[in-house]
Amino acid sequence: MKKLASILLILIVSLTIVFAFWQTPIDYLGGFVDDNSLLSISIFIFLMIISTVFSPLTVLPMVPTFGLLLGSFNTAIYSIGGWVIGSMIAFWIARSFGKPVLEKFISKTDLEKYNKYVPEDINFWWVIFLRMIIPVDILSYLVGLFTRMSVVKYFWATFIGVIPFSFIFAYGYEIVFFKNVFATVLSGVFILAILLLVWYFHRKGKI
Repeated sequence: MKKLASILLILIVSLTIVFAFWQTPIDYLGGFVDDNSLLSISIFIFLMIISTVFSPLTVLPMVPTFGLLLGSFNTAIYSIGGWVIGSMIAFWIARSFGKPVLEKFISKTDLEKYNKYVPEDINFWWVIFLRMIIPVDILSYLVGLFTRMSVVKYFWATFIGVIPFSFIFAYGYEIVFFKNVFATVLSGVFILAILLLVWYFHRKGKI
């Protein structure tokens, strides 16, 4: 078991070094996503996973474009799957290997910046809320390292928490250009609700 953990650690650190300084593979792979074929869907979900596990990478600016290629609803569903899988991998890395490895994935600045929002006895609903205001990758590592939350609770909190923005990003073009009134109004209401919650918790001194 220790030997397997060591091999995984070496592989993870090696991949981190490669992806931390090389965004090109993300853009290159994104070029293969052009329809709803199994290959395109697999590549898109894979991109969502690695951009969650390796925080220097990002695929978010490309999600609205994928929405046009794969269909907005489909893209939202695939995004949820990719984000959840990536989040659970990040959670496992932090829980299994601890802070030395964690610092290979996220910067010390981000670690200190967001750590204060993640108490050791964090509850289910607070994780759902943080899911909407803290980057997916960072929160996964923090919860895995600094809290006692179970894997099952974290899975469901993550699943619920990523749903709103998965749809907002996937319907990005339809929202920005008012091509889908329902999605635009619903997104506006949701974002307003999040801002009000942020304001409320800020007044309470929690954020």
